Amino acid sequence: MPLRLLAALLTALALAPFGSASADTIDFAFQPAIRQAEPTRLPLMDITRAGSRIVVAGERGVIAYSDDEGATWTQAEVPVSTTLTAVDFADAQQGWATGHGGVILHSGDAGATWSLQFDGNQANQQFLAYTRQRVAELETAVDEAEDPELADELSIALEDAEFAVEDAEAATGTGPVDPFLDILMLDSRRGFAVGAYGMLYATLDGGEHWQLAVRGIDNPDRYHYYSLAVDAAGALYLAGEAGLLYHSSDNGATWQRSEDLYDGSLFGALAPDASALVFGLRGHVFRSEDRGASWQSIDTGVEYGLYGGAQLDDGRLLIVGAGGQLLLSDDGGRSFSASNHPSRTSFAGGLADGRGGLLLVGMDGLIRIEAESNPDD
Repeated sequence: MPLRLLAALLTALALAPFGSASADTIDFAFQPAIRQAEPTRLPLMDITRAGSRIVVAGERGVIAYSDDEGATWTQAEVPVSTTLTAVDFADAQQGWATGHGGVILHSGDAGATWSLQFDGNQANQQFLAYTRQRVAELETAVDEAEDPELADELSIALEDAEFAVEDAEAATGTGPVDPFLDILMLDSRRGFAVGAYGMLYATLDGGEHWQLAVRGIDNPDRYHYYSLAVDAAGALYLAGEAGLLYHSSDNGATWQRSEDLYDGSLFGALAPDASALVFGLRGHVFRSEDRGASWQSIDTGVEYGLYGGAQLDDGRLLIVGAGGQLLLSDDGGRSFSASNHPSRTSFAGGLADGRGGLLLVGMDGLIRIEAESNPDD
């Protein structure tokens, strides 16, 4: 699942298009996706399965699906033209996708048609309400504080909260700007969507309602969240900008941060079996065997940014990134073998094609690696 993207791809495709968005740009983004002659040749941000069907998502609101292991593709009916960054299915029929403009889409027919559940206008309004409530809470706390030192601390926090209200008010005037960068559905009812500037929203009813869920997490600087994962025991993992890394053992009600692990951005997260992996800039990979309590650095031997990954059908782990980088592990992520696809394109994700090969997505769209082939040949 994924933009668990490279720094360059993240900046170019996730933040820049709406960084100075005009009303015309935003209006166009909320028009239905234009039909493409070859939808899988556009930049693609994510790839996943809906049962036996393969689904990809990417630029210009493109979602496409294949029922023959990627041999042929059909473009889905999508109500937006904005870049889509991630797609996830809770089962063979129920799927969700996220993207620019704070959009969250839903499909109930295995990805053939999609409807808009949530957008950045609603996100802006929810965040504005949250900041105003936070100011009211701190004003009360300051008034009731009897300890002068505590009162000073609360006053500083109140000043920061008032600035946050000003930012939130400005955002409502700008429009639906900030992108969601990943989505994770635990089942057909419960899920999370995360993104730029600390966006964290949750649903308990299959997306009929998405609610801001930032109270249980410490991110005062509102750094970006890039990727979510859940392990076999139900532990959640959240990776982000500037080394942000959290785990939750209570379904996201509270999040514990892993401090001082790495200062660079962590773009991807995987949770195969009972272990977890996070990865990001300069080939960094970290692995945990205790549900996020501690992490070990894994020597990958590469210095490319790593942006997406998956557990393949045969149990191997795949991590992909910039410069055509492909990392494969057959020991649960304790070690990796590295190779480069000859295209040297940047990949955002991949999965097994059911025929022993790989399907990879990224800046050059969809690329297939046939079984028994060597990417370096």
